[in-house]
Amino acid sequence: MDVSVIIVSYNTYTFTHEAVASAFSATKDLDIEVIVVDNNSPDESAPRLKAAFANQNLRLTIIENEENAGFSAANNQGAAIASGRHLFFLNPDTIVHEGAINALAEFIAQHPKAGAVGPHVLNTDGTNQVSVAYFTSGWRILKHHLPFLNVFDGSAAERYPQKTKPVEVVKGCAIMIHRDTLKAVGGWDERYFMYSEETELCLALHNAGYTNYFIKEACITHHGGQSSMAYYAEQQVVQQRSALQFLRRHHGLTTRMIHRISGLIGFGARALIFPIAAILRPSQAAGYKLRGEAASRLFRWFLIEYA
Repeated sequence: MDVSVIIVSYNTYTFTHEAVASAFSATKDLDIEVIVVDNNSPDESAPRLKAAFANQNLRLTIIENEENAGFSAANNQGAAIASGRHLFFLNPDTIVHEGAINALAEFIAQHPKAGAVGPHVLNTDGTNQVSVAYFTSGWRILKHHLPFLNVFDGSAAERYPQKTKPVEVVKGCAIMIHRDTLKAVGGWDERYFMYSEETELCLALHNAGYTNYFIKEACITHHGGQSSMAYYAEQQVVQQRSALQFLRRHHGLTTRMIHRISGLIGFGARALIFPIAAILRPSQAAGYKLRGEAASRLFRWFLIEYA
């Protein structure tokens, strides 16, 4: 088998159905299978997917977990039963464009020391989405928490590469890797429940002598955040908690202090600004309210719960 597409789903039946269908329909001249690992979705995604694809004669396997195992553990579940030489870890809220899986698989086949390879990612409206990232540093933390600092950084455009190139981190919504390469670094780190796991994986590959790549010729659409919008504020806290876990493992006290202090300043300011923006722009009030609530929750986390 050429490629195993592994999709971890949680409460995203409609999007997962579309992702599965697009993976099969967009792939030519490759022998592929799709494995969906469902993390006990309240919307009963697993049985609904089985019913939807029952008579289509596709190589589709659906694993039904009895609890939410987290993203990394579920990815490893899928990889453990996969038959493909290459493993394509795909978010459920994605659409695979024609030829994308072929392009990624061909690149890996031609580059034995390729680690994680990722496609060009588009937003739902067709605009460019950030497709690559960098290993964490104090300066990058500051830019994330205090966005106005990006005006002093000439490398911001590099988050939208214009050609295939080596990168530090590829976006976690779509990552292909040779199965033997994944085994060489021990798989996905299950100490991460959700978020920062792709940074950990890409760093492990880098440290093991592999090179991660952005592949311009491969393209997907990523709707983004569909399984977490119902609890957006807590999702943001989980993201920061995972980031802190990464910092504790790979950085010292100074970087963690930068993370905490800039988080307090950045999200404290957001908690004040977004409610005002909601009043000034009533047509966008709902979005500003959601972001304001998340900022307030994050400020409390950085102030009280950080340690």
